Amino acid sequence: MIQKEFIENIIEIFRQNDKFEYVDFKIDINQNTIKIIYLIEPKYFILCKDENYFIEKIDNEKYNISGEVVPGRFSMHENFVLDKINDVYIRIEKWLDVIWNEISLTSPLSLLAEEQEQIDKICEKFDEYDDYFNTEEIIIIKQKLKLLRKNLEEEIISIVDDYELSRLEIEKMHKNFDTLEQILPSLKKKGWVRSLTGRVFHNTKRLLELRQKLILNTFNQHKEE
Repeated sequence: MIQKEFIENIIEIFRQNDKFEYVDFKIDINQNTIKIIYLIEPKYFILCKDENYFIEKIDNEKYNISGEVVPGRFSMHENFVLDKINDVYIRIEKWLDVIWNEISLTSPLSLLAEEQEQIDKICEKFDEYDDYFNTEEIIIIKQKLKLLRKNLEEEIISIVDDYELSRLEIEKMHKNFDTLEQILPSLKKKGWVRSLTGRVFHNTKRLLELRQKLILNTFNQHKEE
């Protein structure tokens, strides 16, 4: 049976971590194997196995701990072998750092590529529309743009705490939408839709980059304290 002290030390790692909550993880124990699963994204896990059940050794006797982890530091899935019980704790801490980087940096930006694909699909649907918007359509679109402006402004305020930076981002966003409204009568439908989706895409990208900077700055400041 795996030692209680070993489990308690692992739990303490999660409790002291400033980026995750202990309840976000599940610890499964099966004889000489322990598997920790990130419940928010269950494909992420770390597994360690020791034939001696992680029992404390004396006289610096080496362990033979094997394991696997997703995501790893250099690839999505990695196997490892450890010879010290303390290395298990270090490996878990590094795994948490990798998950943090994955969810706070990589994932949002990778979603932008998917969003660009959706933009292209939307534009493809307008291939057959080679005409201009009529007066009634322009009125309806302006109403929808007004709502979209409001939603994006709220998003900027929620992401950017700095008042001056938030004001500048909102100003950029409104300039984009002012331009979109101005060109409504003069662009054909397909061209205008591509302009709309492209501007929204780039605005979203800028917001995500701002969010990333804020997350990293906050984390680095906390680390220095």
